[in-house]
Amino acid sequence: MTKSTWKWIVAGGVAGYLGWQKVQKDGRAGRFLAADSPRGTAVVTGASSGIGEQYARQLAKAGYDVILVARRLDKLEVLASELRLNHGVLAEALSADLATPEGVERVEEAMGKLDDLVLLVNNAGFGTMGPLLEKGLYSQLDMIHVHVNAAMRLTRAALSRMVPNSYGGVINVSSIVAFFHGAGSANYCATKAYLNTFSKAVQAEMKDKGLVVQALCPGYTYTEFHDSQEYNEFSRNEVPGWLWMSSEAVVQESLHALGNGQVVVVPGWVNQVIVRFATLGIDLASLRRLAKRLKGGG
Repeated sequence: MTKSTWKWIVAGGVAGYLGWQKVQKDGRAGRFLAADSPRGTAVVTGASSGIGEQYARQLAKAGYDVILVARRLDKLEVLASELRLNHGVLAEALSADLATPEGVERVEEAMGKLDDLVLLVNNAGFGTMGPLLEKGLYSQLDMIHVHVNAAMRLTRAALSRMVPNSYGGVINVSSIVAFFHGAGSANYCATKAYLNTFSKAVQAEMKDKGLVVQALCPGYTYTEFHDSQEYNEFSRNEVPGWLWMSSEAVVQESLHALGNGQVVVVPGWVNQVIVRFATLGIDLASLRRLAKRLKGGG
């Protein structure tokens, strides 16, 4: 594309963002974390690092008891101990591999014992990079199990505990790639799109029951996500610094938006502009080229 074309694309994205931002600002009261809102227990999956760890920290600081779920029990126990010491809340570490039915069942059973469950954060996940035919079948199936099967089952289990109390919420951590398609990320994009559609549909079912369901769609976030072997060809230096957000800021926006029942949450104005590009038919490859140009890489 020519520089002139890119200018029109950017202008269109910014114009779309301005309309989006007006909607985003309407009624942001953050009632879920208000001082007079009911406290209870929050279950956070993928809590050993990154966005999941931030949810655990911010919820514990606000007075919620937490059950921390991930595969790495040692890291969970360290975090749970810290939260108990610093905030005086109950914090439990639960090791579970959500790519397996047994792991999902462990979390379902734990939630089934809670009478005060008020929040589930489905944050566990990972990515596979590469063309569909070149990536191992089972790694892709594991990702689908975690992003789709586990999220659906745990959402169902959590809501069944919350409905009698007419209070509570579920946050499904999606991604801005849910709005795009990208060669080399076919199943990752598809599973995140599922989370968005699933969250919107379930929220429609829950709207008269006092419950809220949210799909959080972050962009580039400073976490361990891109440090895995799947991303060994990825370099943070290739991405302009202004595209990155801290996990703390991402979670703050998510919890703030949960209070007013906002279903699809895209944190950060830059990410909101990027999402508007999806309506223009821009794919991920074109966005990456745009980011490179804006960074001055050609």
